[in-house]
Amino acid sequence: MNNVDFILRIKYNKNMNDDMNDEQKDMLNDLAALVAVPSVVSEPAPGAPFGAENRRALDTFLARAAALGLRTGNDDGYAGWAEYGEGELVVGVLAHLDVVPAGENWTSPPFELTVKDGCICGRGVSDDKGPLVACLYALARLVREKRALHGRVRLIAGCNEEEGSACIKHYVSCCELPRVSFTPDSDFPVTASEKGILHAEILLPRCEDTAARLISLFGGVRPNVVPDFCRALVATSSAADSGYAALEEKGVSAHGSTPEKGVNAITKLLPKLSALLPSDDGLKRAAELLCGKDAPARLGLGKSDVTGKTTVNVGLCSMKDGRISLTLDLRLPAAYPPPAAVKALRSALPGADVKVLHVASPLVHDENGALVRTLTEVYRRETGDLDAAPLHIGGGTYAKELPNCAAFGAVFPGVETHMHEADERYPLTDFMRLTDIYYDAIVSLDEAFGKTNGK
Repeated sequence: MNNVDFILRIKYNKNMNDDMNDEQKDMLNDLAALVAVPSVVSEPAPGAPFGAENRRALDTFLARAAALGLRTGNDDGYAGWAEYGEGELVVGVLAHLDVVPAGENWTSPPFELTVKDGCICGRGVSDDKGPLVACLYALARLVREKRALHGRVRLIAGCNEEEGSACIKHYVSCCELPRVSFTPDSDFPVTASEKGILHAEILLPRCEDTAARLISLFGGVRPNVVPDFCRALVATSSAADSGYAALEEKGVSAHGSTPEKGVNAITKLLPKLSALLPSDDGLKRAAELLCGKDAPARLGLGKSDVTGKTTVNVGLCSMKDGRISLTLDLRLPAAYPPPAAVKALRSALPGADVKVLHVASPLVHDENGALVRTLTEVYRRETGDLDAAPLHIGGGTYAKELPNCAAFGAVFPGVETHMHEADERYPLTDFMRLTDIYYDAIVSLDEAFGKTNGK
């Protein structure tokens, strides 16, 4: 790409342009091309199991990887990869091209890369298109330098991480697996453990008054996103409101693994809806138990261990066949099995039907093992933060999908990216640091695992 592309495709200022080298401008152009694709999972099509836009994002990535001199492959539209080196596949890098829906309340176009206040902005800049581009350019640097490795390195790009990682499950079933991997799908320094995940739909007991009077109920976009809107329409007997009461609540989006960072519009609306439907005991109990920061304890889910405490996000609500449906995203401590959490939900909400939609097991790495130790050393070396220590998180990452894989970045400590929220962003200066870090990680893991068994 050339500087003309950069001028046409990205909103920038002249000083920023002058301060960047050609590689950095190309990185931003490639990220702009990916952000412009609204790769939210949609209806499948031939060769596009997660929808046409997700396939377009994959094709965009593969074309650019080939142009940078990398070998590429395609797993029937589920995932694709770019590869460098010869011999055994030693190092894997796992990132994803799909994004969550844009939602509401953006101050800039969500699918147009913009630069403002020192940050790149747009859906996917932090989760996970920006980190993917940085990793792509780490591989491109290997090509340019003709770097000798002990084996091959493969950057795998999936298309369904946000809705269960069916992309990588398919890849694992039929494609070559690396000996060791990292994914830029979390935070720095490196993630040593991740909580388990349980998505469950709660169908509240049927109440005839609610079935007759609740005309509509709609809130949220995904289980793993704190909803920033919720709306309901209820029939009333009051002439003052023309026989209908319209309820609407706004919230603040956040990642479902950190509900305390957002404001949940659904749980704001539930008590008001319950007040309009006083005969619905199931709704009343749900409103009492699910609203507030101590919801896990009230639901009987108040467990904790080294990976943290149970968290609950009410991500979706709707009406189904005259019953209120609530979809929960639970992040469970490693020692707390999902069946026990389901049992607790059924006990707390008697008469409700609890349907398990998705389960992800916890992931716990040895902090002193070769994988976590090597990545920690890379981070300390590249940043100068010699006190950096492995993390334990509630978010579920791609690391669970490949054997011997850990999450490594791409968000630096103390940085707020509004991931899964409106105005998703990533500091421009941090973005320009990523390729150096990931290049070091690839070379270091190749050295640690290419010559030995990574003991």
